[in-house]
Amino acid sequence: PQVYSIAAHRGFADALVAGLGPRYAEEGLGLARLTLLLPSQRAARTVTEAFVRLGGGGLLLPRMAGIRDLDLDETLGALLDPMGAGAEIPPAADPLRRWLKLAHFLGQVKGPEAPKGAALLRQAWAIGQTMDRLLVEGIGPDHLLSDDVIGIVGELAGHWREATVDFLKVQAHWLAELGARGEVDAPTRRNALFDHAARRWSEAPPAHPLVAAGVTSASPALARLLRVVSDLPRGAVI
Repeated sequence: PQVYSIAAHRGFADALVAGLGPRYAEEGLGLARLTLLLPSQRAARTVTEAFVRLGGGGLLLPRMAGIRDLDLDETLGALLDPMGAGAEIPPAADPLRRWLKLAHFLGQVKGPEAPKGAALLRQAWAIGQTMDRLLVEGIGPDHLLSDDVIGIVGELAGHWREATVDFLKVQAHWLAELGARGEVDAPTRRNALFDHAARRWSEAPPAHPLVAAGVTSASPALARLLRVVSDLPRGAVI
């Protein structure tokens, strides 16, 4: 695997650009043939600024994709074969619609004891964040309903046990809603896109360089993708 590191005392973006230039610059389109996988769109802006600082004259920038981008398949374009991926991966649910639906389901679950207004929305937002964190880690509802987890829930203090049961009930309502609409949560779609890209790039490595830089997420699906990128003939993980 082609895995590299940048010393902690160096500015990551500037050091990254300083290393990418000599390694991947080519005649003609040069760095424009390079694709960079970065942690976020904010990181992409930081790296763009580093290219501007160190590039001297005009240059064509690499294609950059933030792995947290909800439209990751569109950002990566042909490399992810969005038409093929779209045929097998359901669309992601609208975030605002999900938030409001979770608030509605929480109100149903708690009944007369449900908080009102902003308090209800805050709790629904927290439930959504928890769901997303679990999905990123590859932990689905089936894992949460295992005997081991149920046993732990039974040992919790009363208010934690009640909150956990409420969470599981709200999640069950939401999953039924997703199934009826033929949608999935955004982290589920991203994980599916990562797995789709890993399979595609394993079978047919991209003709041009592909580098993942600064990605430190422990997501299992993303880790599998990074392993594939590190093994590509023109790939690297930094």
